[in-house]
Amino acid sequence: MFDMHYDLLSVAYVCFLKNDYSYLEERVKSYRKDNVNGVVANLYFMSEDEMKEELHPDYYRNDVSVVDMFCISTEIVNAFLPDTELIFSIEGCDYLEVSQLEELYSLGLRNILPVWNNKNKYASGNRSDMGLTDEGRHLLDKAIELGISIDLSHANRKSFDDIICYLREKKNLGENFFVMASHSNVESICPRERNLEDDQILAIKELNGLVGVFSNRNFIVPERIKDKVTQEEKEQYYLEHINHIVNLIGIDSVGVATDDMDFCKEADAEYGQVQIYSYDNIAKSVQSTLEQRYSIEDTYQIMYGNMKQRYDMINNKVRKGDKVL
Repeated sequence: MFDMHYDLLSVAYVCFLKNDYSYLEERVKSYRKDNVNGVVANLYFMSEDEMKEELHPDYYRNDVSVVDMFCISTEIVNAFLPDTELIFSIEGCDYLEVSQLEELYSLGLRNILPVWNNKNKYASGNRSDMGLTDEGRHLLDKAIELGISIDLSHANRKSFDDIICYLREKKNLGENFFVMASHSNVESICPRERNLEDDQILAIKELNGLVGVFSNRNFIVPERIKDKVTQEEKEQYYLEHINHIVNLIGIDSVGVATDDMDFCKEADAEYGQVQIYSYDNIAKSVQSTLEQRYSIEDTYQIMYGNMKQRYDMINNKVRKGDKVL
């Protein structure tokens, strides 16, 4: 399985700050050939108060740059997982400058989410109704130039539409780029601002993108019944999200993600309860769910093949104007 979104870099960085790697040591046991063998490993940023409360009092400091945090966390993850297919990602570009993207790319950055839930200088998440800014367009330009994937998860509707519109212009000019929504489910099944409406899913397909359906109960099961459903019913809802996207845009445009927040359960106990699958054996569990509807070949494509193709493309993408190898 290729997990399209897990905050592995943030986990590694918090372990570094605590000088305690026990949680990471336990979690990396899940990265093995028969379970999770690829991951979009994410370093995420929120408001300073939220980072202090949810992650660590020193998680973000003005005297430590995002580049430094990225270097530390990627070095740790590379050491722990030398045989895992890794795409390094930053979620919420609030604290980095466009001018830093080239250095970050040279250090292994291959995916960015311009926003988390907050508004920043580039665009806005779901706590604002603002859209893409001029600085946000510069950010996208640089990402396209370098071959960094643009991830639309967490963007509010206005920012999503603005980014799609801008990327269409780039596509019409012959630009090559990568786009995905790494952890976004179906709004018509589970009405949440984070989830995608059908026209948004179709827009991602139009740009040859990939949608990752993630296994957080709060974004799978409607709010009114989320605490009442059985485990089997949660899995059926997850399958329904997959089915809906497949029916809209096809097998080749769907992947799977977790956005597993178990590591934050000390700050909020609910984080340890919302995942419908245990990470320890998630591949077997997701496969069992998908094979109720899909062939072995299609299940493989959804769980691994589609994201593996993007992994190969992203890691072989050369500079602006050249073809994807």
